This record gives sequence, structure tokens and C-alpha cells, in this order.
Amino acid sequence: MKAKVYLAVPAYNEETTIQSLMKRVQTLVNTYDFDLTFVVANDGSKDRTLEMTRNFQCTFKKEIIDIQPNQGLANAMSTLFQYAFNTMQPDDILVTMDADDSHNPLLIPRMIQQIQEGSNIVIASRYQAGAEIFGLSKFRKITAVGASMLFRLFAPIPRVKDYTCGFRAFEGELILRAKERYGNRFIEEKGFSCTAETLLKLAKLQPIVHEVPMILRYDRKSGPSKMPVMKTIKLTLALLRKYRSY
Repeated sequence: MKAKVYLAVPAYNEETTIQSLMKRVQTLVNTYDFDLTFVVANDGSKDRTLEMTRNFQCTFKKEIIDIQPNQGLANAMSTLFQYAFNTMQPDDILVTMDADDSHNPLLIPRMIQQIQEGSNIVIASRYQAGAEIFGLSKFRKITAVGASMLFRLFAPIPRVKDYTCGFRAFEGELILRAKERYGNRFIEEKGFSCTAETLLKLAKLQPIVHEVPMILRYDRKSGPSKMPVMKTIKLTLALLRKYRSY
């Protein structure tokens, strides 16, 4: 059975990468014949991200949610999950990924296969055998590994090493259970820590989670990271302190 896939992408000032990503999504659709809808939350971009997304010629369906003004990643992700809550059926699959072209959409078939084999969540992981990271500073690598160790120690989820990568696939049935449990409270964080928050909240629903190794191409990203590292570290530590209440 052909999988119905919603590919959800938050985008802020990604005019130099969004069409490159969409070209790779088109290659994915051409190769695997997915029933795919590309859902973009344009988070008040001040460049031509919105125009470039609208003008890209493709055979897959596009949904563009224009958020004005810019309200940050957490709000954009909340908007995308609320879209999924209101759109998806139990057999559908939601995939989330970054718009900066550092994640390869051609990994999605492997993630979908894992969902179809029985997983509820599949994470594209930087910490499984075979994973590679290119273009990330040594400091960012160290902080990412440190975050992984903290989560595995204080908020362990079976078979999970990568809590903060946003490239994930979710079974539709799990998404609908999350809607029932959390509703509009699914994302309450205000910063980049929302990525870990979603995983911790879904873990309360006892999902089967697996990871697949990812080749992270941060060297494909244009411009500096939008993530405030020190602020994100503080938010992550605060998240760990309160996760048991989810």
C-alpha cells in the first residue's frame, strides 16, 4: 500500500536552501512514488523563502502556512503538529525535518519502512553506527553529545540516543493519541528545546522507537546557525527538571 506522507518543515530565511531541499524531495517522489504532501511553516521570513516555496514547480502537493511575524521555532513546530492533528489518519506518516538542506529526504524510505514494520517513531540519528556529521563545529558536536548523555541519564527512552535531532518519522495513530492527550499543550517550550519536548511527551504514550543512522550535511547549510547555543542549553536543562510532569 502506498504510504500517505506529510513532510513538515519549519522555515525561517531559507531562500538559499529551500528549493534545493524541494528538488531532493522531488527526486524522492519520482523514485519511490510516495503520496506526499510538503507542508511548510514559513515563520515570518524576511527574505524570499515564501516566494521560492510557492514558485517551485513540483509534482507533489504543497501546503504553505504563512506565520507573520516571526515567532520562533517552537511556534512553527506547534503549528505543524496542530496541522497534523487536524489532517492525519491513523495509517498516515508524519515526517519532520529542517529546511536548511542538511537532512537528506532520501533517508525517508528507510524510516517509513521501519514504521511499517512496527515502529511508532523513527529518529534519524547522529549516534548510531554508520552516522556521519560534516560541517559542524567541534563545540557544537561536544554540546550535542553532552545533551544526548544527559537525556539518556535523566530521561531514558529505550533505543534512543539522539533526543534533539528534528529529522523524525511518526506513525499517524501515535500522532492522534498525542492529540487526545495533549491537544494545544503538545508544545509548550519557547525555544529549540521543543524538539526534545515532543519526544519526551510522546514517550509517555509508550511508543516503539527506533533510530536509523543519518549523514548530517551541515556543510550544505547557508549562513550561520539560528540556534542560540547557550540559551538552548539552559532551556534543555530546565526541560529535564520538569519532564516528569508530562
